[in-house]
Amino acid sequence: MRKRILVATLVITLIGFVIYSVVSATLSYESLLENTREILSAQLDAVDAERVGTGDKTSAEALAGELGGVRVTFLDSAGNVTGDSFGVTEGESRADRPEVAAALRGGTGSAVRHSDTTGEDMLYVCRSYGEGLVRIGTRTSTQWDAIVDTLPTLAWFLVLDIFVCLVFSYFATSYALKPVEDLARQSRGTAPLSTKYRELYPITDILNRKNEEIRAQMELVDEEQQRVKRAQESKNEFISNISHEMNTPLTSIKGFAELLEHGDLDEETKKKAYRIIKTQADRLSGLIASIINFNELDNDELPCFDCDVALAARETAESLRADIEGRGITLTVDADEPVIVPTRPERLAEIFGNLIRNATKYNKENGSITVTVKGGKSPYAEVADTGIGISEDNLERVFARFFTVDKSHSGKHGGFGLGLAVVRKLCDRAGWKLTVKSVLGEGTTFRIEF
Repeated sequence: MRKRILVATLVITLIGFVIYSVVSATLSYESLLENTREILSAQLDAVDAERVGTGDKTSAEALAGELGGVRVTFLDSAGNVTGDSFGVTEGESRADRPEVAAALRGGTGSAVRHSDTTGEDMLYVCRSYGEGLVRIGTRTSTQWDAIVDTLPTLAWFLVLDIFVCLVFSYFATSYALKPVEDLARQSRGTAPLSTKYRELYPITDILNRKNEEIRAQMELVDEEQQRVKRAQESKNEFISNISHEMNTPLTSIKGFAELLEHGDLDEETKKKAYRIIKTQADRLSGLIASIINFNELDNDELPCFDCDVALAARETAESLRADIEGRGITLTVDADEPVIVPTRPERLAEIFGNLIRNATKYNKENGSITVTVKGGKSPYAEVADTGIGISEDNLERVFARFFTVDKSHSGKHGGFGLGLAVVRKLCDRAGWKLTVKSVLGEGTTFRIEF
């Protein structure tokens, strides 16, 4: 940028210098011509009128000598030469010459032109004296010659001009670019850019906005990297958990199948082996069905329509009441007021089914389950139990796939740890807020805000 400024300044200076030189040379040339013209006019004033009209070559040469060597031409009243100091033949007409024609019309005329007689550029002044005309001329140069004559002097001034221009431009650009260089140094840091020069305010504003956008993009990239990392960890955990969950029933099936293969078992032992194999096979089938259902949620693109959350809660609770009360647990449903949300009935049934079954599995003897649905400005649904509760350390993990409070993987509570993960995924897809509160040994409450 500094180089461009120096070059631009130098070019502008050179152009200005050339224009100034041409104009100055032109004005000087015109001034020189005017001074010469005045001198010749003054010399004409000193001409004796008696010589005019009868002057011959000798008289012209004599007058030329008196006037310092100028060319003198005597002409008659018709513009014909009667005598010329440069030897023009008498009788030749000069009436077509500009200075002679002007004198014949108005008494005085002048012209700067090339002379065929002398072969040089001449300045002529011609005056009428009644009986004839007198013309005197002196050698002069053209305007181009005047410019060429000044070139040596102009060359020295040009060199000086270039030197001064470069020095001045260097310090001027250094001074002008210093605020920009300060901004460049500031930009290497993380603090917002600032300057005391009003002209640079728009630049600092743009750069600060760009920096903010870059920082925001970097944060998004970091977040995306963290999501990828968590996804990879989740994938690894998923593979580990599913392997463990499948390995338990497969081990039982394999072990009892080997016992049956070897024979020598009484009927009671055989029946027990068959029951265990069937139970573990059913558990394995249930696990596979749960995994398939969980993965199919991501591909569910069926349209939603208005559904009553209270109706879904009541119907789901009633379908599970017999099993719940069979375990000695009290079920209470407070869902009379309609709460309409855009979803599908089977998804609401799946949510309430998982929450109520989870409350049943981990409840205490003679415990209770309460299902609540309320409308208004902030509609919500809750499923609360008086079960074993969840420790504070596990509250953040309770919605993870295959996480169960029962760590034995023995299936004591009959679950695979996918129910709450399904609830979380359905709520996230619908844009609902799912939260959990629990006190260890006292119970747990799941709340969905629509």
